[in-house]
Amino acid sequence: MTDRFAIVLARHPAVTGVEGLCYGQQDVALAEGWERMADGLRTVMQGVGCRILFSSPARRCRMVAERVAEFMNVDLRIDSRLREISFGEWEGRPWHYISRAALDEWAADVSGFTPPGGESGSALRTRVRQFWADMQRTGQSCGVITHGGPLRLMQGMVQGAPGSLLAPSPPLGSVRVVEQGNPLFTTGLSESHIPSRLPLHQERHPSGRQAAIVQGGT
Repeated sequence: MTDRFAIVLARHPAVTGVEGLCYGQQDVALAEGWERMADGLRTVMQGVGCRILFSSPARRCRMVAERVAEFMNVDLRIDSRLREISFGEWEGRPWHYISRAALDEWAADVSGFTPPGGESGSALRTRVRQFWADMQRTGQSCGVITHGGPLRLMQGMVQGAPGSLLAPSPPLGSVRVVEQGNPLFTTGLSESHIPSRLPLHQERHPSGRQAAIVQGGT
């Protein structure tokens, strides 16, 4: 283990065929053009020296991860703790078919509420926190491709906080580079090496100094 490393946090690209549906852990198809995001993720991971890529088992993450891992010849680790939250019996249903009362109950207690046959926000936090702690112990630069729910929590965890289930989700297909450990560590990732079609964020932690945010495309 080293005292400095980079984490590349990525949300899977856009999906298709699920407009208006609650899909949670269901496997759904990636929208056309997802390969561009995968190739951009690979470029960023190469730029910061990643040798491990963690992925949710969901097809929308795994397909991207497999493409990146094959090209880079990195260690691909599929981790079920990176799944999206389970909505149980709600999955596959249009959101407007779910009762207003149930949605209000969920909104009133995002940590404690559990959809029928599903998973609570607290359970999601527990498994994401366990993954984060295990990944930090490796102390190696790595990539993580997962979903909006886990990434909401990780956005706080990069600063040593629990993370908020109500935080905004990063955009689909976005990539964020987070520097951990020694505050003098820098990835050396310059703007010229950042793919123009990806929204990217580069930060240093725990030094408290935040690098410029570079954004392009959606």
